[in-house]
Amino acid sequence: MNKITLQVVQHLRPGGIERLVLNLLRFASPNHSVYVVALEGEKESAIEKWPELQPFRSQLFFLGKPEGRDLQTIIRLRSLIKKLRADIIHSHHLGPLLYSRLASVGLRVSHIQTEHDSWHLHNAKQRRLTRLLLKGTKVQLVADAPRVADQLKLHGITADHVIINGIDTKHFTPGNQLLSRQMNQLPSDKILIGCAGRLVPEKGIDTMIQALALMEEPHQLVIAGNGPEQSNLRRLADQLGLSDRIHWLGHCCNMRSFYRAIDIFCMPSRQEGLPLALLEAQACGKTVIATNVGGIPDLLNPHSGQLIEPDQPVTLARALMNGLHKAHYYSEHNAQYIRCLADVRMMTATYEALAY
Repeated sequence: MNKITLQVVQHLRPGGIERLVLNLLRFASPNHSVYVVALEGEKESAIEKWPELQPFRSQLFFLGKPEGRDLQTIIRLRSLIKKLRADIIHSHHLGPLLYSRLASVGLRVSHIQTEHDSWHLHNAKQRRLTRLLLKGTKVQLVADAPRVADQLKLHGITADHVIINGIDTKHFTPGNQLLSRQMNQLPSDKILIGCAGRLVPEKGIDTMIQALALMEEPHQLVIAGNGPEQSNLRRLADQLGLSDRIHWLGHCCNMRSFYRAIDIFCMPSRQEGLPLALLEAQACGKTVIATNVGGIPDLLNPHSGQLIEPDQPVTLARALMNGLHKAHYYSEHNAQYIRCLADVRMMTATYEALAY
């Protein structure tokens, strides 16, 4: 029997949750039809900014929600649920949970909600709203990492399941570093530290820039991603005299070549759930130095990686130097670690099992 799932997200911009949702669409089984609904935005503009969406355009819907709460968005989502005859709503984060619950009142649909982090629950209003929306037996709550489930429990919210985020480990694999550096126009004779993600304060890229100032000149930083903090980060780099040692790639269409090009990956985040970049970098053989936040400790290879506290540039610089000494030795071990624990096919099959 064919099942129809609507994946409901806030928007469709390059990011961990959005890429995970595309993977759930891409790797869906033949008897499972998946559509993605973005509350905000418009299809053509989203595809123009993120060309990876193009192959799935017929399965994408955009509701054009304005800023703030909007009754018309609830009505449009309810109409879409009926039109597509959806069996399952799978929402990601609080906004999509709210609109999905209101739009499906009285309809015979199952509901899965995935929480990708818990830091928003420190806000009392959001915590109360989340608890209210999860009441009843219709919603199955999934945490994407064991520590996320633990953090939810501290706020009085119990996850029904833990399903580890997955990536395509047949795509993200170790590869030719020199060729990848040429593809990204990066120097072949430098030690390259990589960071990836949306340039926002939560990602802690400023800490990495401060750490770079404590390291010798052959070490350079490669940053993949865009975001509102970019001008502030560039200003910090100028102030520290690091402008010629940082490569700003912006939105990177080929993340596999980015990971292959670097020598070590750094994730200096202040807040996280279970970021896909952590999995992708290790699947490409890279040792990761990361902060002890969110679900990062659950999937960091304990044999090669190192956990540090956020906002500690001196400790970060020291950890990177230590990690670089043995990074090459652990390449295949890192890749095998992720293949065993976080493959997208296993994740997709587990989510589909909930639907049945």
